[in-house]
Amino acid sequence: MLMHEHTWVGVRERVLRLAEHPESDQVFGARGHGFRLGPVMSEEQLRAVEADLGVGLPAEYRGFLLQVGAGGAGPHYGLMTPSLGDGGWQWRGVGLAFPAQPTTAEFAGRPFVAEALQGELDALDDQEPVQDAFTTDEEFRQAHAAWESRYEELYDAQEAGAVFLSEQGCGYTSLLVMTGPHRGAVWEDLRPMDRGIEPTGQDFARWYRSWLERAEQQLAT
Repeated sequence: MLMHEHTWVGVRERVLRLAEHPESDQVFGARGHGFRLGPVMSEEQLRAVEADLGVGLPAEYRGFLLQVGAGGAGPHYGLMTPSLGDGGWQWRGVGLAFPAQPTTAEFAGRPFVAEALQGELDALDDQEPVQDAFTTDEEFRQAHAAWESRYEELYDAQEAGAVFLSEQGCGYTSLLVMTGPHRGAVWEDLRPMDRGIEPTGQDFARWYRSWLERAEQQLAT
């Protein structure tokens, strides 16, 4: 058995056991996911996801999908689920009361360059047009519209190469990086507090298992 496969032995049973606890809804986010897990995915399904991604899934996450479930119970308001739709595979909030935004496999398979783009965004912040610098209102509106368009382009591009994995609340989300040197790591989108998309220092297995251990300790199971 590979190491990442051993990581998930018994985890599905542990999660589902929490659903039976009379105070399970006291765990943050549990009222939204109810400690329910989607069915596990097949090897054939994972290969289809990877074909749309253009890269292999991170090993620990792949093992989770095969052994624990496609989504559902997990940190914050629960895990997004890889789902096949008319436009191909994408991550959606199946069974979640408070899902994160969907991510297409094609978008998640692009290069992850959030750190590099943050520098450009910070510089662009300092270049926001101010009305006093323009002779007419129309000149200012045009300049500001161009600036805003470029800002939104860079802002959206920061999300490429990762999957929105879990909604934290208040606009904050957890992401799983799919490409590049940070592949397999969990990052956080902290842009609503005027920060950036930043690393948590955890891979997927540590991130998920830490959540499960905290939930078990809280409910003393």
